[in-house]
Amino acid sequence: MRLMKCGALVMAAAILSGCGDDRPEWMQDAWEHDVDQKRWQESRDYMKVATAGLWLERLQEEDKLSLDKPVEDMEPEAKQLAACIDGALKHSKVSLRSDGVSHYAAMCVSLLGYGA
Repeated sequence: MRLMKCGALVMAAAILSGCGDDRPEWMQDAWEHDVDQKRWQESRDYMKVATAGLWLERLQEEDKLSLDKPVEDMEPEAKQLAACIDGALKHSKVSLRSDGVSHYAAMCVSLLGYGA
């Protein structure tokens, strides 16, 4: 009986842990942390777009984004941001750490006119 209660609690915790992620489906595969150049370049396109979307969401939360739309509608902008980052990193002669990739991402946000 005790084992069944523990099993039920574990199952409930597993189900509830998935309920907290309210991101749109296209952002579900975003890299949360430590996106260095190698990780970025080895990622599939949908992961890059998801990560770019996450970065746009974080900028919006900090009032540093000029886009006036809900995050779930920012997939086109996330695709443009991911493409810009790809282009910028293509010309990098050194393997950048995550802070270097963040620098290029910020530069792309500005170039695309998304910055506040």
